Amino acid sequence: MSFTRPHQPRQSLLEWVSMPQRRESQNEYDTSPLERGASMPQDSAAEASVLSAMLVSPEILQECLVELEPTDFYQYAHRTIFLAMNEMFDKGTAIDPISLADHLRSAAQLDKVGGASYLLDLNKEGPSLVNWPHYVDILHRDATLRDIITASAKISALAFDAPEDTKEVVDSAENLLLGVTNREIRSGYSTIGDVMGDLYDELAEAAQNPNGIIGVETGFSTIDARLQGLREGQMVVIGARPGVGKTSFALNLAVNAAAKGTSVAFFSLEMSKTEIAQRLLSSYARIPLTAIRGAHIKSDQWSTVFQATQELSTLDLMIDDTPGTTVTEIRAKARRMLKDKPRKLILIDYLQLLSPPSGRRTDSRATEVSEMSRGIKIMAKDLVCPVVALSQLNRQVTDRKGQRPQLSDLRESGSIEQDADIVILLDRSMTEEEAARDDRPDPNVTDFIIAKNRSGPLDIVPLMFLAGSTKFVEVDRNFQE
Repeated sequence: MSFTRPHQPRQSLLEWVSMPQRRESQNEYDTSPLERGASMPQDSAAEASVLSAMLVSPEILQECLVELEPTDFYQYAHRTIFLAMNEMFDKGTAIDPISLADHLRSAAQLDKVGGASYLLDLNKEGPSLVNWPHYVDILHRDATLRDIITASAKISALAFDAPEDTKEVVDSAENLLLGVTNREIRSGYSTIGDVMGDLYDELAEAAQNPNGIIGVETGFSTIDARLQGLREGQMVVIGARPGVGKTSFALNLAVNAAAKGTSVAFFSLEMSKTEIAQRLLSSYARIPLTAIRGAHIKSDQWSTVFQATQELSTLDLMIDDTPGTTVTEIRAKARRMLKDKPRKLILIDYLQLLSPPSGRRTDSRATEVSEMSRGIKIMAKDLVCPVVALSQLNRQVTDRKGQRPQLSDLRESGSIEQDADIVILLDRSMTEEEAARDDRPDPNVTDFIIAKNRSGPLDIVPLMFLAGSTKFVEVDRNFQE
């Protein structure tokens, strides 16, 4: 016997969700919007605009690969294109309409997404470059609504087939809804039991370390004693005047940490990979940098150079020298470079050379630096590792009596000082006349000034700087705890 339901006006999704599901008749249930022919929430134009922006702007591409999931795209073609972009990025392949078409063709997917002509249409620059963050929000919203609808349908099916004991049904329904909320909300809480367990494991690990250091070791015992290593989620800023040795110290730190088993990602915005390699070899082999740069290696030095080259090559140290990069791009690259690494460290040389995200440039450089500083702090917490960012100091330090740097000397210092967990200031006399003064460091000595330390004491640690080989070594000052 067939049954014909009386005609009812179409309802919005909100109306459907809000209304009582059960009618007056115990055997009659209203139909859902999907049963009445309604389509799933989706915005094809917004999806296409996001893909267009990703094709046009490498910076937007990096950010969208971090912020979006394939399921955020409802249209099969758009989801396939996004997955292809992700695969190409992981392989380091340049992403443009022609390369993308070739990638899709090799996977027998090109015709299914509309052909090369559709990719060329996506590449046309338009309002997507300005409004793409809003379009991303639309994709997130619609994907969440689709998840809610799917979970609701599954819950309804469970309810119709429920046994007398409904506890299992309720539990399954809760898990389905939690799956939806987990998509939108990244939980930031932990039980005290979990926190205490993690702390105990951390202390037990530190007990196995002869130095008793928990975090990433710098390789300088006095500094490690003061900082207790560089910890997960910390933003560490190292500031100095030009020529004092910020980059040299950062490279010393990178090698020392890598030698202790840490995976290091070094982002150089100023020097090329070749220049970085030259400095690393000079410092490690104790051979003057000028000799390496000029290829003036003496015959009795070649064995040392060969051994240093071999030993450096075994370190888990990765270098990226892409100029004009953004915090978002660094985060995306570092996420892939350091994936599944048990202990990791990120170094950025240096903060003021970072570029702001496309479309977010302001008239105030201080505002841009503030946004990038916050981005670095978020990166440290998101990737669960310390991030060391080098920073220039204001020129006013040279005009001050004594010339010892202060926190306020950090260029665009307000936000940097606030966001950083640790601030290190390097101070070195730049001339013999300056070193001869009582208020300045001795010749070849660099004062490692711990100007801010959220988790420990402040201090000044003298380091000897071997300028010829850009090597830092500790000065014995009979340090006592």
